[in-house]
Amino acid sequence: MVSKGQKKMSFLRRVKTKAAIPYNAMMMVGVRVFIAKYLPRQKLKTADLTGKLAIVTGSNVGLGKATAQHLAEMGATVYMVCRNLEKAEAAKQDILKAVPTASLHVIQLDTSTLENCRKFCEDWAANGGKTIDMLFHNAGIGCPPDLDNPFGPDGFEHMYMTNFLSNFVLTHGLERFFAPDASVVMTSSPGVYVADFSRDFAKQSTKDFMEPGYHYAKAAHPKPAYSVVYSSGKQMQLIFAKNLMTKWKAEGKGYVAHAYNPGFADSDFFSKEGVKTAKRKDDPIWWLLTTLKSPMPPSEGCKTGVMLSIDKSKKVTDKAGRFWDRMKWRSSPVDLYNDDFLGRMWDRWCLDTGIEWSMHPQESTTVSKASVDESVTEKN
Repeated sequence: MVSKGQKKMSFLRRVKTKAAIPYNAMMMVGVRVFIAKYLPRQKLKTADLTGKLAIVTGSNVGLGKATAQHLAEMGATVYMVCRNLEKAEAAKQDILKAVPTASLHVIQLDTSTLENCRKFCEDWAANGGKTIDMLFHNAGIGCPPDLDNPFGPDGFEHMYMTNFLSNFVLTHGLERFFAPDASVVMTSSPGVYVADFSRDFAKQSTKDFMEPGYHYAKAAHPKPAYSVVYSSGKQMQLIFAKNLMTKWKAEGKGYVAHAYNPGFADSDFFSKEGVKTAKRKDDPIWWLLTTLKSPMPPSEGCKTGVMLSIDKSKKVTDKAGRFWDRMKWRSSPVDLYNDDFLGRMWDRWCLDTGIEWSMHPQESTTVSKASVDESVTEKN
């Protein structure tokens, strides 16, 4: 089904996309995992970011910390938004040793609850509402903090809330502070190729319940591995980026949204109990990644994300909303989703977060105008 106004993908392009998806999946999930440490170093072009402001979540370790340092080296003012203030301050001092002139600020945020994310946005406004040039959604976990309870305070599965719903809430709450050409960058993963959604997932908020076909692939039922649940949130980030571009283009805004694969990068992500203790038969993906000893350094893994935030050329912005890997866009399963499915996803996120945020603002305007016309008619 193709929605009104949507251009149908040509047969030839669809065939090429379908052929490219398994190849990209094999390269990212398979081959590059084994040789990550030995891949050629990517060349990251620098830019003068003096006067620019970036927010990087989860920037006390790994990819987030490396992202913050790259941006600081280019002159950006970086807000290191982290759950653990002690680790964040230590990371800040590490970056200052490498970049003495860095402008760094630490703010606490635990992305595991809706209230925390809303309050962060409110506090940003209360503290002056500084203009945001770059927003990096990097914070993430590979298993629940409490392995005996998969659900967080809001009743949502922990990874779904921490890794994805927080992105939705923060983008919505901070959008009014975006610079005209602001970039939103989400740290995704090869999990984009692992996730599999049902087309008939519930169009209502479900709490204290993990829905097969939404929170994880139905094929993994009844006991999905943590890596499978994690993958669903990573593909949602890519869907979100695509939906944001649909929305922002319709509104005539110059913002861009990207999702990228950092590759197999070294991180304390793999030191968490539910990840590092993964068994081959129960969670082969986490088992494999914790067994291999060939990750690339975080400073290498984050380069694509940094590039996407600073490169305003058409070759990059024209591909906003697509999946990026090693500074190139790649075909993904999301390319084949139609507008009806993408819209259902957006509606579900609004229901789960309690946010009224139209993906198609022109439709809202039409509905509002019709309501006004009906009201006037009734009065007459």
